[in-house]
Amino acid sequence: MLSFKSLTGLHIFSSKSKSPFISTSRSHTSSVSCSLGSRKTPVEHLRYESNSDFSSQNGEDFAVKKEFKEPTEEDGMRGGEEKRIPGIYVPRQKYISVSKGELLDAILSLFESKQDAEDFVRFSTCLDSILHAEHKGLLEEMRTYYSLMCSEEQKAGIRCSSIRVAAVATQFQRSFMKLLCDAQFEELSVQDLLLTDALNNDYLLTLPIYVDWKKASESNAIIFRRGYATERQKGLLIVEKLDYLQSKLLQKIFFSLSRPLKKIGCWLNEVLKSLNEAQDMQLWIEKVKNWLKEQYLPESAGLHGENMSKNQFEYDQIADGDLPIWLAAQRAVSRYEGFLSPAGPRGRLIRRLLTWTGLIPSLPEASIDLDDDDKYLETYLRPNFLPRITLGNIWEPAMVESCGHNVWKRLKTAVSILFSRSTLQEPAFQELILLYTDQTSQTKSEDKAEILPLQLKIYQRIPLPDLPVIFPHKKLSFRILDTVRLDVATMLGLLAYFVNYKFENILSSPSAVFLDVIAVSTLIIYISRVVLGYKQTWDRYQLLVNRALYEKTLASGFGSVHFLLDASEQQQYKEAILVYALLLHPGKYQVSCRKSMKDACERFMYDKFKEKIEMPIDKAVNTLLRLELVTEFPLERSLQLEALPCSEACETLRKRWDGLLK
Repeated sequence: MLSFKSLTGLHIFSSKSKSPFISTSRSHTSSVSCSLGSRKTPVEHLRYESNSDFSSQNGEDFAVKKEFKEPTEEDGMRGGEEKRIPGIYVPRQKYISVSKGELLDAILSLFESKQDAEDFVRFSTCLDSILHAEHKGLLEEMRTYYSLMCSEEQKAGIRCSSIRVAAVATQFQRSFMKLLCDAQFEELSVQDLLLTDALNNDYLLTLPIYVDWKKASESNAIIFRRGYATERQKGLLIVEKLDYLQSKLLQKIFFSLSRPLKKIGCWLNEVLKSLNEAQDMQLWIEKVKNWLKEQYLPESAGLHGENMSKNQFEYDQIADGDLPIWLAAQRAVSRYEGFLSPAGPRGRLIRRLLTWTGLIPSLPEASIDLDDDDKYLETYLRPNFLPRITLGNIWEPAMVESCGHNVWKRLKTAVSILFSRSTLQEPAFQELILLYTDQTSQTKSEDKAEILPLQLKIYQRIPLPDLPVIFPHKKLSFRILDTVRLDVATMLGLLAYFVNYKFENILSSPSAVFLDVIAVSTLIIYISRVVLGYKQTWDRYQLLVNRALYEKTLASGFGSVHFLLDASEQQQYKEAILVYALLLHPGKYQVSCRKSMKDACERFMYDKFKEKIEMPIDKAVNTLLRLELVTEFPLERSLQLEALPCSEACETLRKRWDGLLK
C-alpha cells in the first residue's frame, strides 16, 4: 500500500517539485553544502559520494548528490536508448553478500591442478570448523550472560548483586558489539538518516509515523545496519494509483490556498518587524517567535551541520566499566531526532508555512567534507546504484511533460496505466538490528539502579523512507488524504441533514415529536458510523504496521544472538579464504601488501559476481595472522604478506583444533 506522504512533508507548497531532495554545489574547495528544500528540476538520482580513503577507521565520508545522467553500462542500467532512470547511489559495503558455496567455487576455479584444489577444499573445511568452534564457545558465554540479565530468572528467585549484574551486562554488551563489528554491521550514520529524510515518500506502509524521542532516549534505542537492497511491490495497485491522483489534486488545492496565506504571512512579518521599535512589543514578539521555534523547529536541527565523518562510535576507546551500547545510544538518539522529524504531518505542514513566511528560520544546511579525488576510473570502485520507481514515475507517461496538452492522449495513457500491472521499487536496508531497553519491564523492587534487560530485534529489507516504523515508542497519525476524506464526508452528511430537517410547530403537527425522534435517531446513527469510520481507518493503520513488522522480522530476543553469531562466522570465513586464496596466487594478482591485496579482492569479487565491495582487509589479515596461516614481514619500507602452503596451513589448523578440545 502506498500513499502520498509528500503532502505531509516539507515540500507541500511547491507546485512543481516531485519529491524532497538534497542539492549539492561543488567549488574548488573540499566542502559541499547540502540543503533540504524544493526545486523545479525533478529529482533523478540521489548519490552517496564516497571519500577516497575508504579504509578510514572512523567510517566512510560520503555525501548525498543529485545527478541527471544515465548510469553506466558497468552498473547494468544502460538501455538501448538514452533515458533517465531514477534511483540513488550508495557506498560499497564491507559485507560480502555472496554465499560461502558460491565464493568457494569461484576460488577453486583459480587452481589449475586438481590436487591443489582438493588441498584448498580441505583447508577451507578446517578453517570453517575452527571458526565455528570459536563462535560456539562465545555463544555459550553469551547465553550465560543473557540468562543472568533476564527478568524471568530474577522473578524465579535468583537474585544478583548490582555489581555482578553490571559486570554481566558489560560483558554481554562487549561481546555483542564485537559480533556486530565482525559481521560488518555499522551504526546507522548521519548519511543514512540524511538519505532517509530525502526519500520522504511512503512505499509500503502508507503511514505518517513519527517517534516519541523522549521515550526513545530513555530506552537507549540504537540501530545498526548491514547492506542495501531493493524492495519491490508488484500488481495492479489500483487503489494506490487512485490515492496518488487524489493526493496530487489535494496538493494543487493546498498550493492555491497557500498563495494568499504567504502574502498575509509576509505582510504580518513586516508589520512585526516595524513594531520592534517598541521595547515592550519587541519582547512580546520575541517570545512568540521563540514559542513557534520550540513547537515547529526540531531541537536537534543543528545536527544537520554536524561533521558527518564523526558519526560512528569509537568502541575501542571506552572504559572497562562502561556499557558500550548505552554510550553509543546516548549519542545516536539525538542524531536520529535531528533528521527523523519528531513533528507529525500537520506539524511539518505548519513548519513549512511558517518557514515560507519567515516567522521561523529554515533548517540549516549540512556541511560535508570531501576529498577532491572522488572519481574512480575502475568500475569496481564506484558506488552501487539502486533503482527507485515511485507512483510519480509510473504516472509520468500521462503527464503534460510527456503528452503535451493533448487531452485525449493523456486520458488514454492514464486509463492504460491505471489498469495495467506495475512494479514499485524502493531502496531498502538489507538488515537492521534494533537494541533498546523496555521501561515497562522494570520491576517494582527497591533496587531502582537495576540494569534493565536488553531488547534485541533484527529486521530485513526495510525501505529507507519507512525507517521510523522499527523504532520503539512510535506514534501513528492520519494521512492528510484520509483526514480530508473522512472530514469532507462528515461535513457533507451533517450539512445535508440540517438542510433537509424541517422545524414544525408541535401544536400544529402532533406527529412532529415522532418525526423529531426519528430524525435525532438518524443523526445519532450517522455520527456513530462516522466515529466507526475513523476507528476502522486507525485499526487499518495499526494492522499494516504490525503485519509489516511481522513479515520483516528475522529474529528477536536471544534468537538475535544466534543470527549474529552465524553472520559473524560466515563473514570471517569468507574474508579469510578470499585473502588466503589470492595470496596463493601472488603472480596472477600481483599481491604483496595489504593495499594491493585489498584492491585484488575487490577486483576479484566484481569480475566473478559483479559485486562492488570495500574489502575489510585489516580484519581479514588479522584473522589469518591470529590463526598463524600467513606471515607479515617488513620489506622495502612496507609490510609484505606471505601465506603458508595449504598442507602446512591444514596442519596448523589441526593443532589449533586439538588445543580447543583440551
